[in-house]
Amino acid sequence: MGSILPIKDFEKQKSNGVLIVDDMLMMRLILSSILKDAGIPILGEAANGQKALELYARTQPSVVLLDLLMPVMDGFSTLEKLLNYDPKANVIICSSLQQKFYISRALKSGAKDFLIKPFRPDAVKRLVGSLIHGHTVIHQYPRYLMID
Repeated sequence: MGSILPIKDFEKQKSNGVLIVDDMLMMRLILSSILKDAGIPILGEAANGQKALELYARTQPSVVLLDLLMPVMDGFSTLEKLLNYDPKANVIICSSLQQKFYISRALKSGAKDFLIKPFRPDAVKRLVGSLIHGHTVIHQYPRYLMID
């Protein structure tokens, strides 16, 4: 349930936009507003991980903004399946779960960074913009990678 086959062509061009994944409509609206204000296209929105996988396969976004607590398929399962499908996926976790354990697990699982809700619009714009333009991002939690 809720899986997609791995990409065969890893050099496939990504769409220059973002997929927003959060079960709360208000959070999707806030993120959408922040990104539109920065001129960053929204390629799709999903309220759960299963729908996110379907949209990712169809739209091939440059960046995925992913919540952790969602129905149907949580963010950790979604992150794992996205990276199995596309190891080069740029996933940013956007969550209110700010305990070190969750941040560490997300980063060790392959997320590019972790934004804690409520987030600052400038941080969202800067991080998403960097990834869309192909820049490498150094996340703000390097010490969390040492936590087991």
